Amino acid sequence: MTKHPGNWTDRIEEVLSVGLFVLLIVLCVLQVVFRFVLNFSLSWTEELARYTFILLTYVACSLGVLKGAHVRVEIIDSFVTGKYKYLLDQGIDLVWGAFVFCIGYLAIDVTREAFAIGKTTPALDWQIGWMYAIIPATFILMALRLLQRMMSRHSLWVEKHEHL
Repeated sequence: MTKHPGNWTDRIEEVLSVGLFVLLIVLCVLQVVFRFVLNFSLSWTEELARYTFILLTYVACSLGVLKGAHVRVEIIDSFVTGKYKYLLDQGIDLVWGAFVFCIGYLAIDVTREAFAIGKTTPALDWQIGWMYAIIPATFILMALRLLQRMMSRHSLWVEKHEHL
């Protein structure tokens, strides 16, 4: 997918990914320094690093959608061109978007239940519901990015074939 110069919302995942990655590195370095140099273990750094890694993974998935970088079987793409290629790409993104949206939507109930239980994380004492909220938030973001990609592809298709 061609990257067009967009607005600031097109950089949300990129900025978040970089920030989360830097935080993950700092947490891991802190853990190593405290454990092996100062002979004192910080329990919260390991837990925060775990949740940071989980969030980073899902935010990076959304970034992959935005940049068109997800792995895909492209053997069919070499045989399909023109209108059928456009329809194939739109269909694939539609099915993928519906799947991702359904997972995100269904995860909302799981997140609500996690908040209702009131369980907290061991070291940080955060409500576990916040960790569960990562899934619906990022999956719905991925669905929105897929919808954005479909709309962008449609605009390019209309623009290209409008003058024929």
